[in-house]
Amino acid sequence: MKRYVGLSCVLVLSLAFGLALVASGGEEKTKAMAGPGKYMADYATSKDFFTLMSGMKMGKSPHGSVQIYYSTNIKDMIGMDSFMVPVGTVSIKPFDNDGTPGVDGIAVMIKKEAGYDPANNDWYYEMRDAKGNLKDMPAPGKTKMCIDCHAVYPSKDYLGGTQIR
Repeated sequence: MKRYVGLSCVLVLSLAFGLALVASGGEEKTKAMAGPGKYMADYATSKDFFTLMSGMKMGKSPHGSVQIYYSTNIKDMIGMDSFMVPVGTVSIKPFDNDGTPGVDGIAVMIKKEAGYDPANNDWYYEMRDAKGNLKDMPAPGKTKMCIDCHAVYPSKDYLGGTQIR
């Protein structure tokens, strides 16, 4: 009988320990799901970003040819028919809109905390010059021009470029 009581205690403690590990792993996974939350100049070489594109491709946007990088926290979502990305997710889109070799600018999207702009999925937009310097035209933030183009992709949480390969 003592043996069964001892074995039962070990099983109960093991189960409790296992549940604690699962719970703590879940918290870590939630933290890992958040993106960097900001533009990073080294996006093209950083382990924090990836692209599905081998180079610049003509996109469905006013930007001309693009190559889009996403924060790695959404890598597993990209092939899904629909998804909502977590806070801090970043999309960085270098573009060439004049047809001459080289990047003309960089468009950036950053997923903000719920409530930032709920009518537009809480995305923050900014434009940067080819060197990565923040531009003030159009003004960063809730940029109507950007919203109008991206809002036609609600099932991809405004990230329509995830379809370009």
